[in-house]
Amino acid sequence: MPPPRSSTLPNRKKTAAAASRQADRPIDSAELGSLFASFSGFSHVALAVSGGPDSLALMHLSAEWRSGLGTGGPGLTVLTLDHGLRPAAAEETRAVAGAAAALGLDCRVLTRTPPDRPTAVQEQARADRYRLLCWAARAIGAGAVATGHTADDQAETLLMRLARGSGVDGLSAMTPVGRVEDLVLLRPLLAVSKARLVATLQQRQISWIEDPSNRDLAYERPRLRAILSTLAAAGLTTEALGLSAARLARARASLEATCQEAERNLVHCHPAGFATIDRTGFDALSEEIRLRLLGRWLARLGGSGQPQRLARLERLVSRLSSEREGRHSLAGCSLEASRGRIAITREPGRNGLPRLQLRPGETQLWDRRFRVSLAPSAPDAALIRAPIAADLRGELAQQARTSGLPRAALMAAPAAWRGAALIAMPALGISQEAVSFELVLLDPANSADSTELPGEPPEEN
Repeated sequence: MPPPRSSTLPNRKKTAAAASRQADRPIDSAELGSLFASFSGFSHVALAVSGGPDSLALMHLSAEWRSGLGTGGPGLTVLTLDHGLRPAAAEETRAVAGAAAALGLDCRVLTRTPPDRPTAVQEQARADRYRLLCWAARAIGAGAVATGHTADDQAETLLMRLARGSGVDGLSAMTPVGRVEDLVLLRPLLAVSKARLVATLQQRQISWIEDPSNRDLAYERPRLRAILSTLAAAGLTTEALGLSAARLARARASLEATCQEAERNLVHCHPAGFATIDRTGFDALSEEIRLRLLGRWLARLGGSGQPQRLARLERLVSRLSSEREGRHSLAGCSLEASRGRIAITREPGRNGLPRLQLRPGETQLWDRRFRVSLAPSAPDAALIRAPIAADLRGELAQQARTSGLPRAALMAAPAAWRGAALIAMPALGISQEAVSFELVLLDPANSADSTELPGEPPEEN
C-alpha cells in the first residue's frame, strides 16, 4: 500500500511551472554587472552581431551596461558580417548598423566573398567569419571579441561532441572566456537561456532577424535543436547538460595544469618557430598528458590553429611509444623522433605557406604563428612569405648554414620582401627596415579533441 502523500512534499507541477517562469524571465539591469564583468579588463571590445535574437540582445544589454558606468568603461564597436550566402544578408547588415547607431555604437560592416566551389559551407563560413572578425578587431584596437552564445548553444555543442565520441576537452564544450587567434573571446551570455534573451527583446519591443538556416534540418545543429525538447522530457535539459559541461571543464582545467607543468620542464621553443620535446621526460608522462602536450604543439606550430582529432593523436602517440626513432607528419607539422628528443617543425603542406601583403602601419598574423608589423614610416607595402629554395643562394645561403638552424625550420620561417629584395628575416638576423616579427603560440579551443570542426564554436544567432 503506498504511503499517504505528505503535505510537505513539493508539488511537482508547481515547481516545474515556477522553473519555467524563471527561465523565461527577462534580464533586468541588476544582472548586467555580473554578466559583463569580463569586459572590464579591456579598453575596447568588439561585439559580433548578426541580427539574430542572441547577438542583438548582446548588443543592447552591453550598451546599457556600458552607459551605466559613465566614464572609464571599455569602448564597444559592433562588427557585422555579410557571409555572401543569402541575398537578404546585405540588408540584414544594414539593419544591424542602424540598430547600433540608434544605441550610439560604431558599427563596421564586413563582407565575405564565398568560394566558387564551396564545400562544408557552414563550417567554412564560420572559419571565415572568425578570421574577418579578428582582422577587424585588430584594426580598431580591440583586445577582445564578444559573441552571443547561450546556454542552448552550450547544450547543443555538448550533444554534437558526445555524438562524435569526444574526450574531456570536447565535452567541456565552450568557455565563458577563451581565445580566438591572438584575441580574447568573450561569451558573457553563455549561462543565459535563449528564452530569456527573447523575452528581454520582447519586453523592450525590439525586433530581430531569423536566419532560415537555423531551421534547416540538413545541418546537424538544427537537427539537435529540434530534439532538445524531447531530451528535456527525459531529464537531459539545457541546464543539466550545461552543468555536465561545467564539471568536465573543471576536470579539464586540472589536466591542463599538469600539461603546462610538463611543458615548462620538457619543451624548448625556438623564436624561429619550431620546438623540441625531451624524449625521456615525454615517455614518462601519462598517456593523457602526452596526448595533450603533443596536440597543443601541433596546433601551435601547424598553421591551422585547429585541434587535431583525438584518434589521429592516439595513433601517433602509439607509434612514438613503439618506435624509438622515425619521421612522422601530422597537422601541418613534421616530427623527427630520436632517443633524445622529438623535434616539431612546420611543413609547407599541400597549399604551401601563406603570402601576406602588409601595408605601412599594419599588423597581421602570418601562418597563425607570427604577429608581423610594418612601421608606418615604411616607403611601401611588403610581402610576407617564407623563402623558397631559389632564395637561399650566395650570401644568404652562407648565412643559413652558419645560423645552425634546421633547413626545414628556415624554409617555414617568415621573411619580408619588396619585389625581389629581402628586407627582413628574423631567423637569420636580417633587418633592413622597421618590420617586427613576434612568435605567438596560439592554443586552439581544445588541444586534444576528436570533434572540432573549422570555425567551431558555432555562430551565434
